[in-house]
Amino acid sequence: MDHFTAHRLRFVTEVRTPIELNEHQGSAIRGSLFHALRNHFCMNRQVGECAACPLASTCPVATLVSTLRPESGRGRDVPRPYTIQPPLPGKGGHLFKLPDGRVVFHYEPGERFEFGLTLYAQALQLFPYIVLAVHGLEQGGIGRKVRENGWRRGTFAVREVWAENPLTGERQPVMRTDDRMVQVPDVPITHRQICEWANGRMANGRIVLRFLTPTRITRDKRLVKPGKITFRPIWQRLVDRLESLSRNFSDTPLTLDFRALARAAEEVRTVGDETRWVELSSYSTRQRRSTPTSGFVGDVTFEGDDWSPFLPWLAWGQFTHVGKDAVKGNGWYVLVVSR
Repeated sequence: MDHFTAHRLRFVTEVRTPIELNEHQGSAIRGSLFHALRNHFCMNRQVGECAACPLASTCPVATLVSTLRPESGRGRDVPRPYTIQPPLPGKGGHLFKLPDGRVVFHYEPGERFEFGLTLYAQALQLFPYIVLAVHGLEQGGIGRKVRENGWRRGTFAVREVWAENPLTGERQPVMRTDDRMVQVPDVPITHRQICEWANGRMANGRIVLRFLTPTRITRDKRLVKPGKITFRPIWQRLVDRLESLSRNFSDTPLTLDFRALARAAEEVRTVGDETRWVELSSYSTRQRRSTPTSGFVGDVTFEGDDWSPFLPWLAWGQFTHVGKDAVKGNGWYVLVVSR
């Protein structure tokens, strides 16, 4: 993964007309981005899906929304080369319950609405399409259709776009309100930075994985739920994701002794579980039905004898997410370790 990079962007917007988003805001952001990309850039819209389109191999829309790469050996299962970082509870919006019991976030005109998006490695080439698509959301709107807007979706105006590197603290303005010129992000998170960060931390003792958004992990075809969370299934889903992302979007795929590390992961002990289960679903445009996006959130404390083989990859997971529906913002966590 020497040449694998992550480019984290933060979009700062101002609400124009009331916005209402379901509890898992990442799903709405990703869904609206999907439609904006397809509406603005798809040149063969009469085809029902990218799989049936002869242009898919050279189409930026297919790369961002479907990622069809038959030569990869996994075809449609290749991960999408970006993830959404949705607003977190307490970071904007007003939480309330609808009469049917569903929880929504409401944003009033003039309030800030911020979200993140991370592009991986070669997908940075598609950054202009992302920016134009987000500007398309200014007109098309986002979230639920609400009475206050005449049963239309709420709208916002993009005020700033920043490239950020949490490891180095660097921030670069990509776009600002008074200057509509867009700069290509140039503060990548690199594997070298990840390794330097990991080398400055402990190699034994305890770590905490703080899951910020619903995390959906399975083991033996069963969902892992609070009270039953162990390290190995999280580790296996993470390295599967890192291997696939690096193989498909960079020229230096991940090479590890997966079996030996899986055995070592089995020895890691769960010594604290402060998670809760969040029951959620989102609508799948491709499948034309609601699909479950439920998962656990909260802190899990693990204890191990030697963390040095795991730390770099756990550090990467903060930026790639782990588990199912990562592209919608699921599986976003923060790694807490001692120096």
